[in-house]
Amino acid sequence: MRRALCAAAALALVACASTAQAQRGQRGGMFGPMGGGGLMLLRMPEVQQELKMTPPQIEKLNAKQDEVRNAMQEAFQGAGGPGAFGNMSPEEREKLFAKVREIQSKAVADILDSTQQKRLRQLEIQMQGAAALNNPEVATALGITADQRTKIAAVQREAMEAQRAAMQGIDFRNMSDEDRQKLGARMQEARRQTEAKILALLTDAQRARFKEMQGAPFKFPEMRGFGFGGPGGPRPGGRRPGGAPPSGR
Repeated sequence: MRRALCAAAALALVACASTAQAQRGQRGGMFGPMGGGGLMLLRMPEVQQELKMTPPQIEKLNAKQDEVRNAMQEAFQGAGGPGAFGNMSPEEREKLFAKVREIQSKAVADILDSTQQKRLRQLEIQMQGAAALNNPEVATALGITADQRTKIAAVQREAMEAQRAAMQGIDFRNMSDEDRQKLGARMQEARRQTEAKILALLTDAQRARFKEMQGAPFKFPEMRGFGFGGPGGPRPGGRRPGGAPPSGR
């Protein structure tokens, strides 16, 4: 039972960490060099095909799942176990984030070659959209200033508060397909507006570099949920289907 709680808590930590970072107005999301979506993306057959992963690599990925899960459970348990995240100081959270980044990065580096890792990083940035600017590696590459970080965090906080308010009182279990589609469309439009506000805070050179860091556009598969169509549509739990890289619009 305790093991299950630790696993659930670790997954919850992964889901909420970017929000916590934005609320604190600090640079750096949940994941660093390889990003938090790396292993998740590698589970997608379409991504495996894009990266030209070999059968032995896919077998290694499957074998890594328990290893990574156990390592994350140990990291979380070492930080205080279930329920501790909310009581952590910013420094303690960042220490835990760094450990999770290390676990993810080592696993991906052990599976993919350098060319595949580069393309995976591009896919992660595409999937994250403007949220990728929270990543220290991306922020450093773009030369994001302290003033820009503060303004980006403010836009993110406003968007999260608006989304939280929009979700209150919604009975997701009993929603009709039509209502789900309407909600998905509203959230997708909200996401587009948020990304536009964030990208507007960048210089022309930064936007060009950000687009370059995403590589060739990749169409991510639709994910189950509200059926949010189109590139970059948000998903419950912060997941996005990806699509064309954002540009200054």
